[in-house]
Amino acid sequence: MKRKILILGSIASGKTVLARQLAKGLALPVVHVDSLEFNADLSKKSLDVIRGDLKIALDRPEWILDGHGPLDMLPSHLKAADVIVFIDFQFSQNVLWLIKRQLGVLFAPRSEMPSGSTEWNWWHFKKMLQTLQKQHRLMNPELLKILQRPENQSKLIHVKTPKDLSQVAKIISG
Repeated sequence: MKRKILILGSIASGKTVLARQLAKGLALPVVHVDSLEFNADLSKKSLDVIRGDLKIALDRPEWILDGHGPLDMLPSHLKAADVIVFIDFQFSQNVLWLIKRQLGVLFAPRSEMPSGSTEWNWWHFKKMLQTLQKQHRLMNPELLKILQRPENQSKLIHVKTPKDLSQVAKIISG
């Protein structure tokens, strides 16, 4: 049985929803990188604090990691994972889901965010959109190269559409 699952993807790609589904079905703990990276005012914590908290969380024998955290830690996450899920949607799909998510936080904060944080403001939305553009243009192509290495390829589930995403929990649990 798969006991360490790494879920990667751009902002608003469905990582957290998938992590919750898998956690429920497999009874595994979820580590939400957002909750470790951000303060309540949505500023980033220091890299040393993030690295330390992430290391403690991933020293457990089983986990689902929702996001990657500092990029220098990615190689160890990839090596430790039994399964790597890379959600690689088109930019337009991510923008749509980002808008939907932002509308949702108007009514209820996301539970994986630090207590007291307020995600709905123009500055935060603009920053997320800019980050999403950089992820698609710069990071995702490089990440895909890393994921296609033989040591990662055998563990990789490459998700390209929302329909594919809906099947991932069945594949992993299966």
